[in-house]
Amino acid sequence: MSKITDPKMDPYYIGKDSHCYTVYEVVTPQAKYLEKGSEGKDYEKPVAHYSNFSKALERVYKEKLNSNKEHYTSIKEYIDEWDKIKNELSEILNYNKL
Repeated sequence: MSKITDPKMDPYYIGKDSHCYTVYEVVTPQAKYLEKGSEGKDYEKPVAHYSNFSKALERVYKEKLNSNKEHYTSIKEYIDEWDKIKNELSEILNYNKL
């Protein structure tokens, strides 16, 4: 499997194999869920599978929108954040006509 990573996608990345693109989330366990004295290790959680790269990338950005902040104080704030993420996504997808 090939990994496609970028700091703009953290904590997500896209894996590519001969069949599909898979969006993964790198999860760091919270201390409250660990056994006393144990050390938590990051793990990779599959989020979704796609037949093309642009749909996988779009999913990463939707996940980032919904995990960036737990509370938006207005609809406008949420839409502004989505517009910012959509613009980033558009720049990437238009880069090579993906």
